[in-house]
Amino acid sequence: MSDETVRETIIVQADGRTTIPDIIRGHLKIKGQKAFCDITTFGPNKALITVMSRWTPTPRGPGKDVVKK
Repeated sequence: MSDETVRETIIVQADGRTTIPDIIRGHLKIKGQKAFCDITTFGPNKALITVMSRWTPTPRGPGKDVVKK
């Protein structure tokens, strides 16, 4: 694991979707993948984001690998 510090702005939209910039995705080795995360808050100005799992879309196309009930 690298000791490099990466500082970048992560955008959280009103609906809760989070955009992780490419520089952070590259550092976490999740570029081109979706990442499911656990976010723990520590007061109003600090949060810890933990990458729980990752997956790459299937060749079937966007939305085709989603389980429908």
